[in-house]
Amino acid sequence: MGNYKQLFKQPQFKAKLLGIPLVILGIILLLYQTDISIKIGFSCILIGLFMIVMITEKTVPELISNAQIKGHSDALKNITSQLNLKGNAWIIPSHDLLSEERVFIPLHSSKISLPPLDDDIVFATGTDGTSLGIILPPSGLSLLHEVEKHISFTDTEIERVEEKLQTFVGMDILRSISLKQKKGQWNLILERPLYCTRDERFCKQYPCPSCSAVLTAISKATNQKIQIQDTVHNGKKTTFYFTTMRL
Repeated sequence: MGNYKQLFKQPQFKAKLLGIPLVILGIILLLYQTDISIKIGFSCILIGLFMIVMITEKTVPELISNAQIKGHSDALKNITSQLNLKGNAWIIPSHDLLSEERVFIPLHSSKISLPPLDDDIVFATGTDGTSLGIILPPSGLSLLHEVEKHISFTDTEIERVEEKLQTFVGMDILRSISLKQKKGQWNLILERPLYCTRDERFCKQYPCPSCSAVLTAISKATNQKIQIQDTVHNGKKTTFYFTTMRL
C-alpha cells in the first residue's frame, strides 16, 4: 500500500492519470465530426499526449532525496556539536560585500554581535567573544533559486511577503504557509516541509532546505536580518519564531 502512495505522489504519474482521460475524450469528440468537436478533440488529444509522453522526467524518489539531505544535516550537526555552538541562527541578506545570503551560527546564545561578512569568511574569530561562530550558505539557497525562476522576492514589504510565499505551496514544496506578527516577533508556520530533521535545537541553528528557503526568501525580500528565536514542531507543522533587523 505504501508503494502505491509513493507512486501517486510522483508528478509524472499524476500527469499520465490526467493525460489518458484527455486522449480518450478527444477520440470520442472526433467521432461526432462537427467543426467544434474536431477542434476540441484534437486539442484534447495533443494535450493528453503531451502529459503522457513529454512530462516523463523521473523525480528522485523521496526516500533517496531525504537520505541525501539527512546525510548533510548529520554532518553539520557533528560540526556544530564539535565546535560547541550554542546560539540560534541569523539569516543575513546579501549586500555590497556579500554576493549571496548567509547563515551565521554564533557560539553563544546571548550577547551576540554580528561579525563583518563577506564571501570569503567561514569562521568568525572575533576577539571580544561576542561574534564567534561559523558562516555558511543557507541549506535552502539552491531551492530558493529554483523558486525565483517563477517569482521575485526582491524589495517586498514583509506584510506582502506571505502572498508571494504561496509559490512554495503551488510547487508542492509545502502544504501551507502562514506568516503573522505577534507580540513583537514573527510567527512562520510551515506545514509538511519536504524534509525536516524534527530536531528543534538543530532547526534553530540550521533549518532544513525547504524551511531555510522560505526564511531566506523573507530575508531577501525585506532586506532584513532574521534572528531565529525558537522553533516548535506540532504534528506536520513547524513553527519558527523570529525577529527582524535592518542591515
